[in-house]
Amino acid sequence: MKGPFIFASFLFFILARSIILILHELGHAIPALLFTKQKVTVYIGSYGDPKKSIYFKIGLLEFWFSYEIFSWEGGLCRLSSNAPSLNKQIIFVLAGPISSLFFASLYLYISIINEFDDYYVYFGLIFFVLSLFDLKNLIPDKKTIEMYDGTLAYNDGYTLSKLFRDKKNIKQYNKAVNLYNAKEFETAIPFLDLILKRKEKNGDVYRLNISANIQIRDFERARILFDEYEKDFTLATDDYSNAGYIYSELSLHEKALELYDKSLSINGNNQYSLNNKGYTLNLLDRYAEAIPYFDKAIASNELFAYAYNNRGLAKIKTGNVSEGLKDIDKSIEIDKDNSYNYRNLGIYHYDMGEMEKARALFLKSKELDRNTHMIDELILSTENVKLP
Repeated sequence: MKGPFIFASFLFFILARSIILILHELGHAIPALLFTKQKVTVYIGSYGDPKKSIYFKIGLLEFWFSYEIFSWEGGLCRLSSNAPSLNKQIIFVLAGPISSLFFASLYLYISIINEFDDYYVYFGLIFFVLSLFDLKNLIPDKKTIEMYDGTLAYNDGYTLSKLFRDKKNIKQYNKAVNLYNAKEFETAIPFLDLILKRKEKNGDVYRLNISANIQIRDFERARILFDEYEKDFTLATDDYSNAGYIYSELSLHEKALELYDKSLSINGNNQYSLNNKGYTLNLLDRYAEAIPYFDKAIASNELFAYAYNNRGLAKIKTGNVSEGLKDIDKSIEIDKDNSYNYRNLGIYHYDMGEMEKARALFLKSKELDRNTHMIDELILSTENVKLP
């Protein structure tokens, strides 16, 4: 009798655990779908890893089920749209652990009331007890959870506590978000500064403020904010990537390289860190070192125009001119309005002594983006040059 009972207990445990995980993520996904009316992606058994998973779609709900059921780590519900209002986010987060408890309680109640066979009642009891354990996810935990793509997240409890804290600043924060989305960055920044002056340690406020300052090219202010942010929070790969860009724009290139390395230590396939590290190496005339980073960035995203035109310049500078020009042509094919296509092609013609072509390309680059790196200096360099 012991053998079948132990086997049934093991089987019921695995089954109940799997059902709870599915119900938990559906508890997040269905409110998200109702609130946003946009695509919602659910990962069952992983934190966003599509490998070794079965994919299917039901309307706007996408599912990735890991078929390695005995090594399921957890789950993830990812929205494709901007986050809904704060109150809706609270419902979205809370519904996960509550839904599994609700259905477990309902099943146990029905099985007892209808006098189901003992095995069904026993399964219901295991189902219910495990769903109670799932509620521990509502206890705030500052320990971060690393997603498959290198981003960091927190458990439902910590996320809820953060959302409740944010309610104090909701008016200012929502105003700032709306202004940011409308590209009114300078107007958004004072609202974000006001929240930070209240000593509210909120990572989202820091991130948005840093990004807004990057957009208006106030890199010194962005650097100060990043240094504060780094002291109090666990940073994700994109945080270090943005910081590297900030330091590079301040011509602190060695520090920028350190930050890109930190980003890549979290996620070695971060295409922006790979490209930007290569770009910074280009600025330091370390072209041969830069090429492998561009190679990897392109392997991560075959339509990454910046990586192609930057690799093109690096190849040209290391003597592989024909392949370098092909890379720049590929970048133009992908994104003809990328100003660095014409900046880097202009540098090639400048080095060849073809000043008129170089100047025309530099002017086109500036027309597309006046903030293209050192474009005014490059244009000026083509003036009053005596040709042999």
